Amino acid sequence: MRNFLDRIRYYFRDCYGVDKLSTYIFILAVILSFNRYTSFVAFALLAYGIYRTISKNKYKRYQELATFNNFFNIIKQQYYSRKASFSQRKEYKIVKCPNCSQKLRLPRKKGKVTITCSKCGNQFKAKS
Repeated sequence: MRNFLDRIRYYFRDCYGVDKLSTYIFILAVILSFNRYTSFVAFALLAYGIYRTISKNKYKRYQELATFNNFFNIIKQQYYSRKASFSQRKEYKIVKCPNCSQKLRLPRKKGKVTITCSKCGNQFKAKS
């Protein structure tokens, strides 16, 4: 038995291992496995997660992880941007410059105001 475990350890010594993407793939596979209509997709994701974990092509796995991190960071930035604008909706009104589409924040309940865009210097009127 000891010899068998040594062989397994020897084979897995240069494997890529579990990273953030593999963890998310495993979690998604478990969630999808609860529904009988998505169980095939869950099985495919589980197989891909295991393949990523025992793969010896580390360069390719690093590239996949970098692509995932870039995509995930874009989603996180959009989420936090929308969260911030949603939390400020009572105090401020967001308007866009008609010239350059720069978003500008106006305090609410000030009536009609003349706004100067900080990016392009264009002046326009808006109701706050």
